[in-house]
Amino acid sequence: MAETPVILLLNTDIPAAIVSRIRDVSPRVRVITAAQHRARPEWLAEAEVLLTSVIDGRVLEQARALRWVQTIGAGVDRVLTPELAAREDLVLTNASGIHAQPIAEHIFGLILMFGRNLHHAALRQHQGEWKSDDLREGLRMLSGSTLGVLGVGAIGERTGQIGAAFGMRVIGLKRNAAPVEGFERIYGNADLLTFLAESDYVVNTLPLTPATRGLIGRDELAAMKPSAILVNIGRGGTIDTDALVDALRSRRIAGAGLDVTDPEPLPRDHPLWRLENVLLTPHYSGAHPGYVERASEIFLDNLARYLDGRPLVNVVDKQAGY
Repeated sequence: MAETPVILLLNTDIPAAIVSRIRDVSPRVRVITAAQHRARPEWLAEAEVLLTSVIDGRVLEQARALRWVQTIGAGVDRVLTPELAAREDLVLTNASGIHAQPIAEHIFGLILMFGRNLHHAALRQHQGEWKSDDLREGLRMLSGSTLGVLGVGAIGERTGQIGAAFGMRVIGLKRNAAPVEGFERIYGNADLLTFLAESDYVVNTLPLTPATRGLIGRDELAAMKPSAILVNIGRGGTIDTDALVDALRSRRIAGAGLDVTDPEPLPRDHPLWRLENVLLTPHYSGAHPGYVERASEIFLDNLARYLDGRPLVNVVDKQAGY
C-alpha cells in the first residue's frame, strides 16, 4: 500500500533549484508552490507542512490538517499568532542561527558610524566640503568601552565576540543568567537597570514577546549613560518609541542606531527621521548573500527529520515566543 502523501505548501516564493531539492527529499512529499497556492487557495486546507514568513491567524481555521510550520526567518512575531500558539498539535520551527554574522556586522557598522562620525562625513562628501575640525570632536574608541548585549542568543554571542576583538569589555543580560564564554558578566532580568547603567553601547537583540514588549521605557532610558548609544536590531516593539524620541531629543542618551522601529515601516512624518543623533536602516540587518539557501538547509534537514519521525531542530517555545 502506498504511503499517504505529505502535502507541503510553500507560502513564499522559493528559487526553483531549492523547490527541486525539497521534492527530492522523498517521493512522499507533494510540493505546492506559492504560485499554485495563489491559483488555488484551497490547498491550505489540505497542507500538512507550511513554509512561510508570515501567517494570518484566521487562516488556521481552514488549515486543520497542518502539523508543522517552518518560518524562513528567526523572529516569529509575524507567525506566532494566538491561534497558532493555542494549537497543541502544531509545531513551529524557525531559521535561527543563520543571521548571527551579518547582523553582528550590521551592529558594528552602526556603532562605528557613531564612533567615527562617518555619517556626518558622508554628508560632507556629498556637499563637497573638506572640513574636519568638528568631526574630530566627540570621537570614540571602542577599545576600553563597555558593550552591553541585551539578549544573548546566537546573534548576541557573535556580537560579544566581535566586541571583544575590538578590545571592548563585554557584558550581557538574559533570562537565564548562566555564564557565557567571552562575556565578563551575565546579568539576569532583575538587574536590567544596573546592566544599562554600565553599558556605553547597548545592543538590543531581543525578540518581541509579551515579556519584552516595551521593556525599554522611560525608566530604563534614564538609567543609561548620557553618552550611551542604543542599537536595536531585535524588534521595534521592545522599546517605547515615544520615550526613546524624548530621550534622544533631550540628549538623555547620545544616540540610537535602529534597524527596527515601532511602528514599522516608520511613517514619513515620524520624528525619528529628523533627529541628527539617529541612524535608521529599514530592517535589513539579517539580509546577506545566500540567505534563502541557508534558511532552506535548515528546512531540508527538518523535512527529513519530520518524515522519519525524528525531533525537529529550532523548535520555537510557543509560550515564551522564541
